[in-house]
Amino acid sequence: MGELEPPEGYVPLPSPRTEDVERPAPAHREAVWRLLYHEHFEAVYRLARRLGVDAAEAEDIAQRVFLRAHDLLAGSDEILHPRAWLRAITVRVVSEHHRFWLLRRVKAWLVESTTKAERPDPRTPHEEADAAQQRQRVAAILTCMSPKLREVLVLAELEECTPSEVAAVLDIPVNTVRSRRLLARKDFEARWTRRYGAVTP
Repeated sequence: MGELEPPEGYVPLPSPRTEDVERPAPAHREAVWRLLYHEHFEAVYRLARRLGVDAAEAEDIAQRVFLRAHDLLAGSDEILHPRAWLRAITVRVVSEHHRFWLLRRVKAWLVESTTKAERPDPRTPHEEADAAQQRQRVAAILTCMSPKLREVLVLAELEECTPSEVAAVLDIPVNTVRSRRLLARKDFEARWTRRYGAVTP
């Protein structure tokens, strides 16, 4: 019996490249990890700062996050939502950091300004001083809050995560996120009022 002729319009698939076939899985995971590190290191660093890590230690915490991510990639290199996945790792690493150091006070935490890119004119020195003072006040209040409320407030208000994203990061129900966010806002406002007067930051 002769060989069957391929149907009209048939286009054979290209043979896999040798380098793709022979490339070992560990090398592929290493490439995935390096890409995550390159694209998300600054976001992880910023989140660590917002969660109360001192500037002198934030880079070390970020490195720990990516070391943890590297270990976790050994189980799977398919990360559907890299940023959310790294947020969850960051929250856990920072939580461990705070427990180890008994929630040390933040000395120089600064929230990055989100208005600079929107303002056509640069701030005056007086405006910059006011903004710096405001950021330091916000940091001082966040430092005094309970970790559970602070984590939700930072993720929801500063990282602008949706309730479902916060729930995924913290591994808690969405309704818990909503209730903690409300409690966190009230706690923040009450602490602010007691310390600085009835003016919202």
